[in-house]
Amino acid sequence: MKKMINIRNNIIIVLCVTIILMAIGFVAISVKLKAYRDKEESFDVVFYDVVKKSTIKGSAKAPVGNVSIDSSGKILNMDFSLFAAHDELTYSIIIKNKGTLPAKIIKIHKNPDYSISTYKNLIYPVSITTTDIEGKTLLPGDELEYKIVVYYNPSINKDVPKNFNYNLALITESN
Repeated sequence: MKKMINIRNNIIIVLCVTIILMAIGFVAISVKLKAYRDKEESFDVVFYDVVKKSTIKGSAKAPVGNVSIDSSGKILNMDFSLFAAHDELTYSIIIKNKGTLPAKIIKIHKNPDYSISTYKNLIYPVSITTTDIEGKTLLPGDELEYKIVVYYNPSINKDVPKNFNYNLALITESN
């Protein structure tokens, strides 16, 4: 009889401990769920910083480039003045994911797109080359370097100063 009472007491103790552990687990899961539910997600990919890497003079007068990021960080405004063959400007632009969601860069929209022949003739013999970053994914807090090189190619025409504007805009999506 004592053995039967001892087994019942052990079963009662095990059940009480199980109930206590289940309650603790439920509280822990509830706290995590509340934190996850209250977490505000944001999507914010921006041009973060612009650094002029190099300037190469093709003649006595150095090329000039003015680059600015608009207030929201979505558009990059650029003005260039190149004066002679072999003038070159190189810029490094940092694109940063300031949001809490992963972001995929769909496209860098160029305005005007000087790779199209209609617009290319407007700045001839100047060429613009950029880093290909389309399709890259940025995790929250990640940065990506985007390079732009503006070069005045030698041509058979006399060197004529080339002044033009160039705008870039980010087109991104959440993964």
